Amino acid sequence: MSNEITRMFADAATAARAADELREEGFNDIFVVNSPGADVPQSAIAAQIAEGRVYLGDARIYASGVAAGHSLLTVHAPFGSGKIVESILDAHGPIESGMPRVAPVSMWDEAAPLSSVLAMPTVIDDPDPMSRVMGIPPLTGSDCSLSGAIGLPLLAEGDMPDNRWGFKFLSDNPAPLSSMLGLPVLTKDR
Repeated sequence: MSNEITRMFADAATAARAADELREEGFNDIFVVNSPGADVPQSAIAAQIAEGRVYLGDARIYASGVAAGHSLLTVHAPFGSGKIVESILDAHGPIESGMPRVAPVSMWDEAAPLSSVLAMPTVIDDPDPMSRVMGIPPLTGSDCSLSGAIGLPLLAEGDMPDNRWGFKFLSDNPAPLSSMLGLPVLTKDR
């Protein structure tokens, strides 16, 4: 597993010096794209950048800087070595690449650790999120419910027939599986 770290440099010489220092430190998965000249379309530059395992959407953004005469350096740093790569690249004076910066988000809530890990709000404004996700309305009529499909009313009026298909709808036994298997509900043995 590796981390993609990309920086734009003002010229090819600066990018080459940064790449050389990275190689001296033992990093080998380095990809440099220099400006090809004025007649090369940005789509071709983006395709060349994408060959370095950069997402094509990001490559399109970087391509405008490379077309303007700058150089792009991408390193795929092994897990745990990203900070070393970033410090080496940043020491060579990278310039703005055009890529929007993402502000780090730090929101840990002890009361809602799962929501914190997943970066999800604990309270959702949507009153029926599962209905929306599944594409079904939150309230249905009897004609489109399971009860309607099998011939039962959605809500029963009066007493429900207890044995319509040969089995009881309600049971007087609080532990039917244990009773059926002849097992005790609670045991004293561990």
